[in-house]
Amino acid sequence: MPSLNHNIKRTHSFENLHVEGKIPEDLKGTLYRVGPGLVERFGQSKHPFMADGAITAVRINESAQGACKLVESEAFLEEERAGKTLYDPDAPLLRRLYNGVTRSIKNTGNTQVLHWQGELYALMEQGKPVRFSESDLATLGTDNLGIIEGSFSAHPHRVEQLKTTFNFGINGNMIEVFALPDNGNIKILTRFKAPWIALIHDFIVTKKHVLFFIDPAKVIIWRAMLGLKDFSKYFQWDQTEGTHIIVIPLNDPESRTQITVDPFRVWHFANAYEQGDEIIIDAFRHKNIDVLTKPTQLDDDIPKPELYRFTVNTKKKAFTDEALSDVIAEFPIVNPNFIGKQHRYIWMQHYQDTNGNEGIAVHDTHTDKSKRWSAPDDHLCSEAIFVPKPNNNKEDNGWLLQLIQDSNKQKSYLAVFNSITFEDGPVAKLWFDHPIPATFHGIFVPEVAYY
Repeated sequence: MPSLNHNIKRTHSFENLHVEGKIPEDLKGTLYRVGPGLVERFGQSKHPFMADGAITAVRINESAQGACKLVESEAFLEEERAGKTLYDPDAPLLRRLYNGVTRSIKNTGNTQVLHWQGELYALMEQGKPVRFSESDLATLGTDNLGIIEGSFSAHPHRVEQLKTTFNFGINGNMIEVFALPDNGNIKILTRFKAPWIALIHDFIVTKKHVLFFIDPAKVIIWRAMLGLKDFSKYFQWDQTEGTHIIVIPLNDPESRTQITVDPFRVWHFANAYEQGDEIIIDAFRHKNIDVLTKPTQLDDDIPKPELYRFTVNTKKKAFTDEALSDVIAEFPIVNPNFIGKQHRYIWMQHYQDTNGNEGIAVHDTHTDKSKRWSAPDDHLCSEAIFVPKPNNNKEDNGWLLQLIQDSNKQKSYLAVFNSITFEDGPVAKLWFDHPIPATFHGIFVPEVAYY
């Protein structure tokens, strides 16, 4: 079966890509995506979440240039010099024990990209940001942004109306919430203690609140400390506990509300907004954490994610939920100009049509209907990115960018879709001359960036 779970075949700086079709005149900027770039290293296989990261970039103007580079953090280079693994489950036992006691980790930078105040950073779950060069994607080094003592999550969210990017990190047994304004210094909004040492992947922000859904995926400390082989077994799903929904007002961050509900997991949120006394949250709901075993594949023995709408009322401490769509999908996004405020459309990477093919889907929350486009056979897709058209306030008017691998040609291309007519297929394909492995997340930085 074709798979995106492979090593990057070639690294290079920006070079011309073959353009099939026509690049839209108003699409100008750079797409950055990151994912596991080396799932095999030093003769050992790696879990995708622990693999060294690779950054892929596509610079778009009248033409297109692409680049691919590994995230060469300090720990990565230390391993290169040693010629062996020092920081993951394949490291020698004494080294793994040392890493566990000293909390030494390798920042793989394999999950998301942050663009803030003109700088670019590769992010992972447990580490600090790794800064890289806009010109050639070269790694410039780990950066704590002057304030980060623990970790910095791989899921920052920028709220356009607040001109601020929000993120969180884990520092000991505390969760820290960060605010990164477009202009000014990063600051810690608040700190609070989680109910247990949890696997927190994403969170969500509105114009007025920060929300965490902390489910009973608990870290098994001794397994993590020993760095045992199977990363997916570092966590256990405790069905006896509920999911804790923590709501933090931005105007009074120390005044938190907690609501506990029956257990479920959210890997990725689409968006959230206020509606009177209620907060509306759209996200993909998972029954548990079984997807950890095969994060880049869809198997029948793993419960399928479902697009849900959650409603939270902090005054009544009430919670309701309802399914929105039966499309098998994940990686939801909205128009970035609508993050934190009421949206209508949710785009997502759909996993299977009737022929088992992948692609893009959109759900209209007003009509409760979904549409989708499916790639040809043996074309393997990634998360889509929505790029709003400049000087246009219409929510669904933009471009969709999806990195796709043609496993027969062993080449990858960036597919460019008109978001309104995406069912007709891409208007342009920007071809690399090699296949690109799985990428988890990414961002588009416009030619004239304001953040």
